[in-house]
Amino acid sequence: MDNDVFTLLQYLSKKKYSSLKDIETSLGITRRQSIYRLEKLNALLKKEKVPEIELDSTSSKGFTIDSKTSNKITTLLSNNIKEQYYMNKKERLIYMYLMMFLNLEYLSLNDFIDSLRVSRSTVLLDFKELVQNLDENGIKVKNNRKNGYYLDGDEVLIRRKMMDDVTSIVAEGNRNKIFDIFIDDYKLDLFNYSRLVIIELSKKHNIYFVEDRLIEFIYIFIFLKARMNNGKNTSNQIEQFIDNNVMKSMKEYEFTLALLQNYKNTENITEEDIHYISSWILGISFGDVHEDTKDCILISEIVGKIMKRFESLSGAHYKNKEEIFIQLYSHFRPAYYRLMFKLPIYNPLCKKVQEKYKDLYQLVEETMKPLSVIFGGEIPEGEIAYLTMHFATMYPTKRKESDGNVQKKALIVCSNGIGSSTILYNELKTLFPELHFLPPMDTNNFLKFEGNVDIIFTTSTTSITIETDIPIIQVRPIMTIEERYQVTREVYLHLDSSPLEKPNVNIVMDIVSKYSDIHSKNELYIELLNYFSKNNHVQTNHKILSMIQMIQPSIIQFDIEVNDWMEAIRKAYMPMLNNGYITQNYVEDTIQTVEQLGPFVVITKNVALLHTKPEAGALVPSLGITVLKNPIEFGNKDNDPVKYIFTLSVIDNQSHISAMAEFVELLSDSSFFQLLNHTKNSNEVINYIKNL
Repeated sequence: MDNDVFTLLQYLSKKKYSSLKDIETSLGITRRQSIYRLEKLNALLKKEKVPEIELDSTSSKGFTIDSKTSNKITTLLSNNIKEQYYMNKKERLIYMYLMMFLNLEYLSLNDFIDSLRVSRSTVLLDFKELVQNLDENGIKVKNNRKNGYYLDGDEVLIRRKMMDDVTSIVAEGNRNKIFDIFIDDYKLDLFNYSRLVIIELSKKHNIYFVEDRLIEFIYIFIFLKARMNNGKNTSNQIEQFIDNNVMKSMKEYEFTLALLQNYKNTENITEEDIHYISSWILGISFGDVHEDTKDCILISEIVGKIMKRFESLSGAHYKNKEEIFIQLYSHFRPAYYRLMFKLPIYNPLCKKVQEKYKDLYQLVEETMKPLSVIFGGEIPEGEIAYLTMHFATMYPTKRKESDGNVQKKALIVCSNGIGSSTILYNELKTLFPELHFLPPMDTNNFLKFEGNVDIIFTTSTTSITIETDIPIIQVRPIMTIEERYQVTREVYLHLDSSPLEKPNVNIVMDIVSKYSDIHSKNELYIELLNYFSKNNHVQTNHKILSMIQMIQPSIIQFDIEVNDWMEAIRKAYMPMLNNGYITQNYVEDTIQTVEQLGPFVVITKNVALLHTKPEAGALVPSLGITVLKNPIEFGNKDNDPVKYIFTLSVIDNQSHISAMAEFVELLSDSSFFQLLNHTKNSNEVINYIKNL
């Protein structure tokens, strides 16, 4: 069985209903390729004497997989694990890198050819590409008579490359076999043994990994230990990031010592490398604010600053502050060590987060900018995206109550962490209001789960190893329109529910194509998907506001004279108060909050953004601008004195987020502030913002 059919089997093993269009989208292949692969699969199914998959190559009509065929697909997948595995190019490059990463005594071109089991020309082309990629990332591939091919460069970079490979492959799901093959070929520590040891010790030392991070760590540990055993260490590079005594006080350090005691031939592993492994554990394990650790106060202070700055920039006010703090702490503690130790992070949802939560992402990015100084560089997009996912949980989608009928129970098993599971929980509740969703859980808790459910949603079917007749639907934490449509049909097929009567987008596309010329097929397909996927249970009471919709000429003022910050707040709010956009209590509550919490309203050099909770007296969403004649001190040593005051009134936590994303972008526009310095005309300011 070749890799193309194997990949198709993996996809179909999770589906009861699919179509050629679904296969093309999910596997990233053409119509011709999908038909070819299905034909090869049907040839296999015919030999196995089970119903073949019925195809109509002239349409996008969906097909349902017969239960006998579905069982046979599972069997074929299981059997193929023991057969020859065909690597794709990415896997071949990773395999060759791991061969050099092991730091073997001698490694020749023939060793690559023998291990990869492909032609010499293929190996030469792949190797050339690998060398070029590594060179661009500061790693050299060298060759001499003693060592053959070997890696040369900064040891931290060499290790980081291996970690990047592992995290990216694990994130793709169902592709870990390349690592299992490598471990078997080179007789490294067995994955399952390492998993048992690590799980047992993590319980003993109270260290918690989400499922995906656990899988990453096991493979990384196996490969790292092999390289360390073969004489490659970090010297004193790790010591520049953390005090030796502080590291030894960490439970992660004790965990690492105990872990190494379960393996032979660890004498070449230095104290610095024990610290290195410990730092990696710190970077992927779950943070618990209730634990008395030496870094708890430090991490708590940073999380507090993040929350306060996000609240200042966004105009959102936390209603469940403690819950959000605990959730952010659990994520940010490992993120702090990843950033501090320059450890890699691969966020497979990054692009989707940037697209779906564009405005929120922009606000979080601006929130984190002051912290880049602590970590000696910009915070990676993947980390910003993860934080955005946590802040997104502040905005659950509202939905109507069900009709009162007995609801079927659904369970979400998420291996990606708290932020992902909360977002997925909210999205699935919106898609399927007729289902009663139990709180999401990770894989470890699922294995102990004894309740009854009618359907299970999971981000990784490989993590659910039990045999069950309960339908299991694989989903992504953040779904595209196409994925939501596919999941909806899959669920209703399993539950035999009436929404299957909704029009099939693929069939509608075929009918339209039959009688007309479509100039933008993909755009039409997406729009139809969006239309047919609409759920009348979703409430959309809030209006999405842009910045220009919140600013009026009557609430912009120039050359305002004040004597202190308190008078500045009162006079800045005056136009909004006179227009009936806020109450006097809103003004007083803002002053009281600044007195209690300090000058957090000063958000950047010379700029303050005033607001308080909506219930204090916000009546109309609005954003005012006040330019002071003489700058005034608010007490913020980094950003005083304040000359420009923006006054914000919002009636909820959601409708103005897009406007505030525009606002933070405006903060870096020097021409805008030059205009404020020289104009006395409110309409000029309005027109400038309109033309952005």
